Amino acid sequence: MEDLGTPKVKLSVADAVALGAIDNDIYARTFFPNTFRQKSPAFQKEIWDDLNDPAIRYSNQRIFRGGAKTTIARVNTSKRIAYGVSKTILYVGASEGAAARSGAWLRNNVERNKLWAGTFALSPGRKWTDIEFEVWHETLKTNIWCLFVGITGNIRGINFDDYRPDYIVLDDILTDENCATQEQREKISDLVHGALKRSLAPVVDDPNAKMSMLVTPQHREDVSSVARGDPTWKTIEVSCWTPATADLPVDKQISVWPERYPSDTLRDEKRAAVAINKLSVFAREMELRLVSPELCEFRSEWLKYITEPGPVPNATNVLAIDPTPPPSDAQMEKGFKGDDYEVLHVWGRRGDNYYLQERRSVRGESPDWTITNAFEMAQKYRVVSIVVESVMYQRTLKWLLEKEMSRRRQYYTVVPFVGKNKYARIRSVIAPQASHGHMWVRPEDTPFIAQFDTYPSSDHDDELDAASIALSVLVNPWAAGDGSSEGADVEPLKLVRGAP
Repeated sequence: MEDLGTPKVKLSVADAVALGAIDNDIYARTFFPNTFRQKSPAFQKEIWDDLNDPAIRYSNQRIFRGGAKTTIARVNTSKRIAYGVSKTILYVGASEGAAARSGAWLRNNVERNKLWAGTFALSPGRKWTDIEFEVWHETLKTNIWCLFVGITGNIRGINFDDYRPDYIVLDDILTDENCATQEQREKISDLVHGALKRSLAPVVDDPNAKMSMLVTPQHREDVSSVARGDPTWKTIEVSCWTPATADLPVDKQISVWPERYPSDTLRDEKRAAVAINKLSVFAREMELRLVSPELCEFRSEWLKYITEPGPVPNATNVLAIDPTPPPSDAQMEKGFKGDDYEVLHVWGRRGDNYYLQERRSVRGESPDWTITNAFEMAQKYRVVSIVVESVMYQRTLKWLLEKEMSRRRQYYTVVPFVGKNKYARIRSVIAPQASHGHMWVRPEDTPFIAQFDTYPSSDHDDELDAASIALSVLVNPWAAGDGSSEGADVEPLKLVRGAP
């Protein structure tokens, strides 16, 4: 009998059938061992649970490229056949050819997978092609119809023997081509949310009827993104990184499926994408971060990259702090999900160019972290000033910094910064420098690069905020604050003050 993995146990066929009804991983590893050769990642359990739950009628599963979407779709379809959950199945792929390959996989298992077909008493029915066939279920004495079509084919009004489809699976239906224009996106979205949704068997006829969509999203307006905002759909999102490391610098990000995609390999792929200005593609395909280039303020090719190790010499350096208040109990309980990071940037100016000397960030730490790291970075780069926003908690942080200076007997000019319009400041301070090739960063500065590449569509802007604060002072200390001289409140830059 097949070794079922963790826990390491041997199951009889009867036990595997009983347990497989509620555990898709046991079912898959028992009856399709050649397909499930590697250890299953933790994220698959949530996917299987949704597919098993009859209370979830519409399941929207957004999974990174290579996350086994098609394998999951095929195996779950086989399970609904094996346990007689479905009578009529509509399997939709990106094209008829893609759907037919899944049809061929199922037919092949009915014909040749003796353990699976024999255990559940399955055999070919009267119709037997890759795109349309019926499976005879001897135990239930019934035929189960399966139709495999492309998303752009004729899929309206599907009906077999007076039965509407009770399982509609949309397997990786989104491509660059069918999401390229607004017209194409709307066409597919209208088809899925309209005709296909209405084709699903009514709840009164079949309470187990389900539509599942397993895709890698391609655009903020594609069918999966529309479903994400629709309360009738249950949405799951799986990035290639673990949730706890998704927002960290690339060298700290951890693969969500290390057995198949080792962390080091993924990190190298991301760095390579940065090097060729294709981070937005990696972000879309692997991180589920969607960017519409025409809506972005900045372009990735504007950034220049520092290749020499160590600080850029002979630069006038400024430390900028974009602080966050100490976390509340509620924030700690939810793991700081969605909260901004506290960010420290040292930017240096040499001639007309601006260099990100070093960046540090953290989420959920006390002010002690900020104070310690601020003094380390200030002394390391001999900054001429420390720039801190001067509102609410930030005003307290300025006082803490000055108090620590007295204790350490290390003095820096602390510039109180008031920025009234963050969006305007980020855009007006960064765009002129970056668009002329004057902003330099290192490839490993991925949190900054990612926000630069997606702004204002990025989930966070703390990296850009810190950069704009520093550059406001370095570019023109008299006009820093909100992107214009009006309303600015900033002390002029003093080039003679620094570490002792």
